Amino acid sequence: MTVCRNSAVAGLLLAALASVGAYGQSEPPAPPVASGSPQTLTGDDQAPEPAAPPPAEFKPGILGTPTQSGVTSNELGIVDGAAVGILDDSNGGLGQSMWTGSQRGDIEDLLGKIPLVSADPFARALARRVVLTMSEAPVGPAKRALATIRIEKLLQAGMINEAGAIAVTLQLNGDEDYGRVQADALLYAGSDKELCSDLTAARLTSADLYWLQLRTWCFAATGDTASAELTRSVIDAQGATDKALDALMADVLTGKLTPPGEIARPTALHIYLLRKAGLPVTSSIASKLGTAANVLAARDTRNSPADRLAAATRISQTGALGPAEILDILNAQDIAADQLAQATEVAPTLAFLPAQSLLRRAATLETRPVARASLLTAALSAGGNPDRLTLTALLNAAIATSIKPDASLTSQRSLIARALVLAGRYDLAAAWYSKAADDNDTRTFQILLDIAAPNAARDAAAQIALSWFAANAAPQQDPAPVAALALGLSDVLGRPMPADAKTLAATLEGMRGDGAGRRPSAEDISKLEEAASQPGRRGEVALRILDIVGANGPFDLPADVVIECVRVLQQSGLGDEARQLAVEALVTAPR
Repeated sequence: MTVCRNSAVAGLLLAALASVGAYGQSEPPAPPVASGSPQTLTGDDQAPEPAAPPPAEFKPGILGTPTQSGVTSNELGIVDGAAVGILDDSNGGLGQSMWTGSQRGDIEDLLGKIPLVSADPFARALARRVVLTMSEAPVGPAKRALATIRIEKLLQAGMINEAGAIAVTLQLNGDEDYGRVQADALLYAGSDKELCSDLTAARLTSADLYWLQLRTWCFAATGDTASAELTRSVIDAQGATDKALDALMADVLTGKLTPPGEIARPTALHIYLLRKAGLPVTSSIASKLGTAANVLAARDTRNSPADRLAAATRISQTGALGPAEILDILNAQDIAADQLAQATEVAPTLAFLPAQSLLRRAATLETRPVARASLLTAALSAGGNPDRLTLTALLNAAIATSIKPDASLTSQRSLIARALVLAGRYDLAAAWYSKAADDNDTRTFQILLDIAAPNAARDAAAQIALSWFAANAAPQQDPAPVAALALGLSDVLGRPMPADAKTLAATLEGMRGDGAGRRPSAEDISKLEEAASQPGRRGEVALRILDIVGANGPFDLPADVVIECVRVLQQSGLGDEARQLAVEALVTAPR
């Protein structure tokens, strides 16, 4: 009887609320900022050196007001709306027509798989450019609006401000999928004015708990207490009372700072209200949500160092926290002396970031060069995970620069020198190979330096290395994969090469690499080359390469596949990305 009575009450209340929604304010004024609450909302994976500031706060309106120009739809009824984004031709965009000639279904599928959630610098940077480029939608039947996929990916990657920047500029009436993702973005970005505007019109009519809770807040924030209480009655009648949410609303409206206690099922609205009330997003709350909430918990210095580390550890492979932010968190940890004394034994039992914290601290305190180098290489290798090297190199750059090349450290030189290349310390990296030697490791490293940071001295050394390979790495001699990779990358990037080395490179490029590793299908490569043959499909080229490389980077791709991806990037006008991929591939390739 109780259930039936509650359902009947809820039905009557919903009918009343529908009337309020139809005849009440359609766009309430911005919610008031409680006295003492922060005017700027702050914002992800572990951190020393001064932490990088959070991304610049998004200012509503900087992208202009969306218009109906450029609105596109298709036979399945999905409407994409006007072109939106924050990158154009002036600041790194891939072009408004980057989908020209591409099939809509292919782009939706590839965008859904795009490795924006990645700690690999190449993958994350190129994926970010694609997702944030202001562009017209490709033509064809659609399952979801592209803006929905883009905002969803940004939130999954912890790019809160970017997600909010797109969400405030586009309204797709009747698209429930987009409406929910858009509202989450507005909540995480703290977009006060837009949150209770026509952009979230679904809250006025939907009986879904998510929208009812947002409706309650918007009524309360604009002083419509009666409508807020009526909406709350509907929630209560459904048996969905959320005392923590009610307490947070009261905190914001009264200016009090009363922690809400345990939040059983936190949502983006809880996060919005916590920040608006001036309360921290705790690690406990963030653990029940995704990357965006953990970014906020890791960055909030009101949380304990251990809690910040816990939040950062959960998202260590998303790339949502920059190296400087991670270092700030790592340096704040309290580490027991007995753990420091046995760092190399304890670290393998820990998760990635706690292990980095321990090894980095132990190496910083260690005064013996050989012991320090041993701790450094343990941190760089991250338990034998080459896909982590691009991050561990940046986390441990200060320690790597403090170790001087020495004959006693020959076994560690390759890893230390490659880490220095990733950290941009090219001269220090070159010092580890200052004595010329005719071996695969030395000659490959000289070519790597030439690709990463060309100059006269490195070009001369690279010419010698290329000539050595031409004389000693003929195809019939089964050259090491890294040698084939070095020659092929030099060729497709247009680096100066002796004639015999260039001939060998062309031969090796045409050979299928064998051995273990990921190999995309022949169909995937064919589709990439087809897209690359049409300049208008530049966005698709980037997506297909990202799909091949993946979130963990190129370390386990065959040499011929990497070379082809770099060649296509170079020919598509993405020269910086081509060089970045080449450097990452050479640094992380199996030795």
